[in-house]
Amino acid sequence: MEEEHNFQNENEEEESKLDSEQEVKQGMDEQLCEHDEAMMESDDEIQSEDDFEITREESEEEVDSSHKKGWSYSEKREIRKRRRIAKELEFLLLEKDLEVKKIREELKECRRRMETLKKERDKVEKDIDEQQTANNIAALFRLRTQHRRLCEELREEEDIYAKIDLILQENERDFFQVELEQAKLLKLHEEHKKDEEEYEIYEAKQRLETKEAAILQAEQRIKKTAIKKKPVNDLKDRELEHKKAVENAKKYNQKAMQFLKESMARVRQEQTEKELKIREDLDKRMQSVLSLKKNIAFDQENQRAIQLKMKARAARERQKEKEKEKGIKVLESGFAQQFMIHQKHQQEVDKRKQEFAEQQKILKADIMAKILREESNMERKRQVSSILFAEKSKMQDNVSGPWKPKKKLQEFLKKTYEKDYLAVNEPKGYRSASPESDEETATGQNLDHQMQDNDEEDESLNRPEFSGLWVYDQKPCKDEPINKHLITGASKMEQAIFERQLERQRNGIMKKQVAAGHEFKGCPFYSKPGVVHFENFDVGKTYKKRVTLINASYGITYCKLIDISDHMKDFIEIEFKPPGPVSAGMSCEMTVIFKPMQNADLEGEIMFRTQTGPFTVPLKCTTKKCDLSVDRTFVDFGPHVVGETSTQSITLTNRGAQGSLFEFLQMDFTSSASRESKGELTTSASQKKNQDLFEIDVPVSNEIKIGQVSKDTIEPFSSIKLPMIFLPTVPGIAHAKFELVFAYGAYRNIAIEVQAEAIDVPVWVSNPNIDLKICMYDRLYQDGIRVHNRDSIAHQVKFVVSKELKNHLEFLPKSGYIQAHSSLSFQLKFVPRQSLPEDARIYFYQENLVLEAPMHIWVANQIRLIPFTVHAVVTSSDIQIHQKTIDFGPCSVYETVLTTVQLTNKSILSQEFGFVDVPEYVDVQPNHGFGVLLPLETLNLDIMFKAKQAREYNFELICKSEINRNFKISCKAIGVLPPLHLSHSVVHFAATALNDMATVTLYVVNSHTSRNEFTHPVPRIGTGEIALVGPTTFEFIVPESSSLTIVPAVGTVKPGQKCKVVLTFKPTLSDLEVQEEAVRMLCQAEEARRMLEKLEMESVIKSEVDISKKKKTPSKRDLKERSPSASGQSVREVISPFKPPDPSDIAVDSVEYNAALGSLLRSFKGDFHSFAIPCFIMDGVATSHKKEGPLPYSIHNTLYLEVNCPTVNPPLVLVLCNKQNVVHFGEHAVGQRVLKKVMVQNISQDDLEMKSTVLDPGGSFQLLSCLKALQPGEFHNLVFSFIPTESKMFYESMEISTAKANLSLILKGYGVDPVVTCSVEKVLDMGYVLANQKRTVTFQLQNATRLNVMFDVKLKSLSYTKHRDQQKLPPFLTSNEIPDDLVGTQNYGGQSVFSVSPIKGCIEAMQTQEFEVTFSPDHEGFSYSDVMHVELFDKVSHSIQLKGAAREHLMFIEGGDPIDVSVESLSILPSYEQVDVTDVHRPLKSVLLTLKSSKSDNKYSTALREFQVGCIRSTQLAGKKSVEFVIDYPQAVQVKGFTIEPARGIVEAGNTKTVSVTWTPPAGHDALQIISATVKMAIKGDITEHYQIILMAMVIVT
Repeated sequence: MEEEHNFQNENEEEESKLDSEQEVKQGMDEQLCEHDEAMMESDDEIQSEDDFEITREESEEEVDSSHKKGWSYSEKREIRKRRRIAKELEFLLLEKDLEVKKIREELKECRRRMETLKKERDKVEKDIDEQQTANNIAALFRLRTQHRRLCEELREEEDIYAKIDLILQENERDFFQVELEQAKLLKLHEEHKKDEEEYEIYEAKQRLETKEAAILQAEQRIKKTAIKKKPVNDLKDRELEHKKAVENAKKYNQKAMQFLKESMARVRQEQTEKELKIREDLDKRMQSVLSLKKNIAFDQENQRAIQLKMKARAARERQKEKEKEKGIKVLESGFAQQFMIHQKHQQEVDKRKQEFAEQQKILKADIMAKILREESNMERKRQVSSILFAEKSKMQDNVSGPWKPKKKLQEFLKKTYEKDYLAVNEPKGYRSASPESDEETATGQNLDHQMQDNDEEDESLNRPEFSGLWVYDQKPCKDEPINKHLITGASKMEQAIFERQLERQRNGIMKKQVAAGHEFKGCPFYSKPGVVHFENFDVGKTYKKRVTLINASYGITYCKLIDISDHMKDFIEIEFKPPGPVSAGMSCEMTVIFKPMQNADLEGEIMFRTQTGPFTVPLKCTTKKCDLSVDRTFVDFGPHVVGETSTQSITLTNRGAQGSLFEFLQMDFTSSASRESKGELTTSASQKKNQDLFEIDVPVSNEIKIGQVSKDTIEPFSSIKLPMIFLPTVPGIAHAKFELVFAYGAYRNIAIEVQAEAIDVPVWVSNPNIDLKICMYDRLYQDGIRVHNRDSIAHQVKFVVSKELKNHLEFLPKSGYIQAHSSLSFQLKFVPRQSLPEDARIYFYQENLVLEAPMHIWVANQIRLIPFTVHAVVTSSDIQIHQKTIDFGPCSVYETVLTTVQLTNKSILSQEFGFVDVPEYVDVQPNHGFGVLLPLETLNLDIMFKAKQAREYNFELICKSEINRNFKISCKAIGVLPPLHLSHSVVHFAATALNDMATVTLYVVNSHTSRNEFTHPVPRIGTGEIALVGPTTFEFIVPESSSLTIVPAVGTVKPGQKCKVVLTFKPTLSDLEVQEEAVRMLCQAEEARRMLEKLEMESVIKSEVDISKKKKTPSKRDLKERSPSASGQSVREVISPFKPPDPSDIAVDSVEYNAALGSLLRSFKGDFHSFAIPCFIMDGVATSHKKEGPLPYSIHNTLYLEVNCPTVNPPLVLVLCNKQNVVHFGEHAVGQRVLKKVMVQNISQDDLEMKSTVLDPGGSFQLLSCLKALQPGEFHNLVFSFIPTESKMFYESMEISTAKANLSLILKGYGVDPVVTCSVEKVLDMGYVLANQKRTVTFQLQNATRLNVMFDVKLKSLSYTKHRDQQKLPPFLTSNEIPDDLVGTQNYGGQSVFSVSPIKGCIEAMQTQEFEVTFSPDHEGFSYSDVMHVELFDKVSHSIQLKGAAREHLMFIEGGDPIDVSVESLSILPSYEQVDVTDVHRPLKSVLLTLKSSKSDNKYSTALREFQVGCIRSTQLAGKKSVEFVIDYPQAVQVKGFTIEPARGIVEAGNTKTVSVTWTPPAGHDALQIISATVKMAIKGDITEHYQIILMAMVIVT
């Protein structure tokens, strides 16, 4: 409230500030206006009085307009108040909405907590049930405590939920109230907005008017001043400027108005759109609420319907069970034979019924066919009469018209014969002759009309053989009468005469009878009797009856007999003489003679016709029948004493003319005393109709019986008495039901009810069965017995006890007197002794420990004793303890020794027990030794002993039962204080996921520093020797397959020191489990594969059979071969049995193993193991004991470390997992970068935020992908890169941590230096090639490592740096040496001179890759060269210089000293291809040979140089295949010491020939002189070329 008050104050302050600001603005505007006016007045020096009047009038108008505009102060205040309230409501609505949302979130959180608590409670309840079945008392105690705590927390959460729900309801109510208030203010707000808009428009208009007035004033002032002071030209200029200003002002005003209107329209449109949106949202909400209600109602109706169906089904099942139980009761009650006989006869009767129904069906069909035939005949006979009375028959719609078979009759005939049948017209109805016959015929007609199908009146269900008379659709009319059929062949004149005669005849026969203006309508004659009835006739006899017909019309009429019913013509004769005209009220007689030929009921009519219309007299013939009845259907015997006999009878009367056989049966008997059915016959009376009852005798033994007459024959018009006897044996009210059943359904069964009451003896016991329930030996049990006297005198009673029970059973008092109409109570005392089974063998059943002792009460002056029975179950009260003595042995003070003791309850009663006076160092669980033993239950109790000090213990444990019986257990133990102790004796690991790791640190402490037993406890065993002070060795023995490791497992602790021990728990799945799962998955896959193969083979066989069936009809042999058994046999023959592999044969690194491991990780449900790790202790240092095997420790000083290891399902797993989560990159070349993806999946139910440890920044492994939060079931790819830096194995671990568990990854890879050798060393010379031709040379790269090597071949002429390298000076200008990687002459066409294939690929391990180098020059050149780099893993491994030369002709010379540069000139030599070779003067080519001879010991050595003459092999030049060379005058140079050999020769294509030049300095040669000579050589091939061989010789002095 304070916040709201502050908020209101702040709003009021803001509004006051706004009002003050608006007033200040208005004051400023007024001051500016006044200032402008003053300026204008100062400019206008002269004003006339007229101007003053004008301005005064304008000022008055302005004052009036100022009064007109705006609101009053109260209105403004009201508007401000509304605004303030609206803002307050808006802020309050936001606050309430925020509060409601917060409360809903709290409610949702509370609901979630409740759900989790309920789940935990259900889980704990399941665990309790499991532990109860396992009989684990300690776990039960812990689980029950947890269950109690969960129930309390759930109850508290429910209370909190209820409170939060109440708060939420209150806040929602406040929220809705605020919304209502806001909705109320919404209309006022809209009205206020409209008023504001109107006010703004009004203000805009006022501003325009004021501006226009100011402009007019300015114009007037300008005009006046211009006239007085300035010339005309200036005045015109001012006027023009003024006009422009006015026009501009008008334009600006128009634009402002337009913008204002547009803005107002936009605001209105936005408001309307907002309102529409709000309405649409409200409509949608309403529709969703209505649809939700409909769905809820629909679901409720469906649930009701389902429940009703289930109830009906359950009721049917219950009814079936009751029927079965009734049958079982009948069989058990001793009437099995009668029941079986009844069942047999009932089956025979059902069979007879079926046969009879079939015969009736056939007979009905025959009768219907006869009826149809007779009616068709009658219709043919009546065709003439129908022609005469066509008009009147139209008027009688209710009784006339064509008769057609009814729908049911048609369906019956169709079903019976499935043939066409005749469709005939129904005979015309006639009026009855009496009221009785009127009613009967009316009912008959109504029934006929109800059964008749009105939609098919004009349709015929039969197609006759000949059409004509059978066509009923044609109805007679006046224009075309039916009589044309009778006079066919006559002329028109004859037909007209015949029609007139017929009309006269009709008018003469049928006339309307009118008397005193009233037309007669009704039956013209009445018969007396109204129905001619022949009762109880015998076949073969003749019966006559006289009938009187009385004229009931208004005048004289005639009566004529027409016919009788067709089915009675064979049995009925009518004697009737037409009396002539009969006056009104007069009568005539008729005799009806009946001669029955068959014993069956007949009904029909006698038909007459009069002038006023037809009428009928009903005729009925009935056979002899039984008319049976009894004088009473309820018989009451009244009260009778038990043992007396009473008889009553009923009278059966037959008023009919036929006798019948009958049987008097008893159907049911019930008694209020026993309420048990003595003999229940399940066959109902309706089932006994049409049953041969005289072959069955079903006696029922009960108190109400049938007398001597149970079967007899009742004669016609006679009566018979049926006696019933009541002989009560048990007091109470008895009811019985009897039934008179008549043979062969002669009459319906008659049910009779009988009631009787039996009264007992005067003295009786209210409770004849005394049940003492379950009793224990040597315990006193009492009960009261009340004896009543219903007589009017006193009686003496005495209890009679058998001698066998006198020591165990007693009544107090033993005898007594019971006054009249009073009662007396007796006390029963029962003390069962241990000798009861021996004393009362007759009454005591040793098997079920039941005592059933019959007792009697003797009554004076009464022969009959009053019996009653004492029931009791006698049981023992012993509690058996299976272990009478317990020896705990040596027990450490740091541990608790537990022993389980079994307690068995020998009684069939539950007994409470408890261990009392238990020592403080002993604990009995569960429930601290208190509990309840169920009957014959064996309970395990844990007795825990924890020694307080090192000494010997002897004590007793006392178990007391609820009846104060003591059972003792003797116990002894020896307390041991070890020299070492653990800082924690119990370790509880947190829930650890598979393949995760958890560690715990504990200490082994040696606190034994002194052997003084008086200052502190010293380590010893019981009262034995005190342990030595010194270093003590310990050893932990970890169980195998426990996933636990202890570091250090063996150690030595000095006195007063402690040793740190790290316990690690890393749960994993064993190899055997994974291998067994792999075998199971293989079996499933094989089974699925076999099923598919089987289905495919069956489908193939089926398709083949279908194809063969379509082609031809198969023989029996083929069918036998293609039978399903044969096909199944073939399938079994094809599919051989699958033998599952041995789990040990599945390798750990196989695919099957990894798949099974992933399946087990995902389906792992959690596990819990508890281990007890022994820590053995030995005096001294472990190194002093050099023997192999365990340390020589003392078993009594052993410490035990209990470790609880819960294992859970890992939340994060690898999709393609292996045993150790190793990401193996394999072997890769040094410097090569390899990427590998590892997919992880979140298999938990919660979101996981992943974090990881940092890999070595300078290492070879890197994580390239980022880690993110994973939703349940989501996958994520981790991308790792591996770059080996040297040839070795790289190993690094990485841990991905989540909130629940960690996932460890091991990154592993190998770096390998690739060893690849090349068949070419450094230079690959392609030799000489003709221009525009190719030559291919191959070389090989051999991979000598186990690693696949990626190669890439690159030519330097195609490199990116080619253009940059060409900008440098050629090598021959910069240095004397020519580099090896020189790129020489290239083709003019731009294509590469050298090409290599393949340029990229992979050389597999220990394999060889062949490369092809193609040399294809396009012009002559001798300096073709290029450099080929072979890169392995992006590093250059081999560089090969490619060389070649091209000639345009076949011959070439190779060798000699270089004369030209290695790079071609930029100038292009002219081509001589198109010029005749003979006409071209070719330049002379030179070959330089430098020969160097050495001089030693004044002797010169011979210098040798060689050059080759070659011939290029070509496929283009077919003529010349060899080259011939000739050296001219070689003798000329011999003088100077040169020798050339050979001087002439022929070189074949593709070969070279070496020419050797030797130089031996001649005698007297100056060593410092250089000798030169020239020799010419001609080479003939496709052309002839001339060379000059320049020989230079010199001597080198050494």
